[in-house]
Amino acid sequence: MDDDPVVQGILKAISQKRLKPGTKLGEDALAQVFATTRIHIRQVLAHLASRHIVTHFPNRGAFLYRPTVQEARDIFAARRVLETATVSTVIDRLDDAARARLRQHIGRETADDRNDRWASLALTADFHIMIAELAGNTVLFDFAKELMLRTSIAIATFEVPGSPDCSPDAHPVIADLILAGDKAGALAAMERHLDEIEQRLNLGVTAPDPDDIVAIFQDIGIAPAKRGAV
Repeated sequence: MDDDPVVQGILKAISQKRLKPGTKLGEDALAQVFATTRIHIRQVLAHLASRHIVTHFPNRGAFLYRPTVQEARDIFAARRVLETATVSTVIDRLDDAARARLRQHIGRETADDRNDRWASLALTADFHIMIAELAGNTVLFDFAKELMLRTSIAIATFEVPGSPDCSPDAHPVIADLILAGDKAGALAAMERHLDEIEQRLNLGVTAPDPDDIVAIFQDIGIAPAKRGAV
């Protein structure tokens, strides 16, 4: 069900940190946004709950999962383990095609308009997922996508407002070290990068109240239907 357009739309809003932890995912609002039925929305929410992205509360409905402080720390600990493996593997199997993809992506990040925060967030997340894909291990690739999503939820929960994104500066350094075959340097640079991301979080303070769900999806290019489905 991961290819379902409603699932993809919700995951996009999470990855861009627009859907905040604790947001109520109302069936009527989602059915209106995606021009579908409440039955379909229930199926989507059940699927996302099975992935620990949505939490169901009896008599209250479905809400975007809000991680604890310890879970946020665990996410970054897991990313350090996984990204050590993916970076090491990419360097070991680096070929011309992988080199070209790395250079192309860094070119996109360099040319990116950092004033467009939501587009920049999606682009910088793609860097880490791309490295996992280039490692050639489908299990690591799936884990990387899941961890990036959980990272987005953790950042949305605990990030200090106005914190600068270090990714556009860190990624070219990491890519250059990978391209040079400098495994020790690339691993150290990735470790520093993850440390910087985690240090932007105030692990103990939660995000403000969630925004309006329909407005969130409008902002990412999904317009509500003129008539809500039932």
